[in-house]
This record gives sequence, structure tokens and C-alpha cells, in this order.
Amino acid sequence: MSATKKFYELQDLILAKTSLEKVKLHIEQRKDKTIFKWVRKELTGYFRKFSNDDNFKDIINNINKGIDEENYSIILYNVQRSLEIISNEIEKYYKDLQQMR
Repeated sequence: MSATKKFYELQDLILAKTSLEKVKLHIEQRKDKTIFKWVRKELTGYFRKFSNDDNFKDIINNINKGIDEENYSIILYNVQRSLEIISNEIEKYYKDLQQMR
């Protein structure tokens, strides 16, 4: 994979991580007052980008289930799982890009 393509994929991962972090903070601070419609809107890009990725299919389905059921704990748990995976992927991309120099 070219350095340019890796850079763009890294950028997508960072954007997804930012959206997930915003949702995580929102849920942790507001709990019962979580605006589930906003959560779905905030994660639209993440859903679109990663819904066909085997690492994220179940997680995304569970986040959507949590939104539909208005269950913030399901959403929070799966957002945290996503953040772990994405953080590891970002680290791999950084290492790969450094080795390409």
C-alpha cells in the first residue's frame, strides 16, 4: 500500500476515533439524558466507513441496538471496544508510515 493511501486511511481512523470519543464523553457526562438521535448522527461517518469491516460489524450492530433501545450502557461499552481497536490500528499505521520513510 502506498504511503498516500496509508495516510488517508490513517486520517479516516483518526476522524472515527474523534467521533467515538465525543460520543463516549457525552454518554459518560449525561447518562440518562443522552440524546440518542445525536449519537446516531455523530457516528454516521463511522458506521458508513466501518460497517463492512469484520472487526466492527458486531460492534456497530450493538451500537445501533443501543440507540434503538435507548440504552446508553450498550452504546458506551461498544464505543469503548471500537476505540481500543481503532487506537491499535492507528498505532500500526504510524509505525508503518515511519518505516516507509
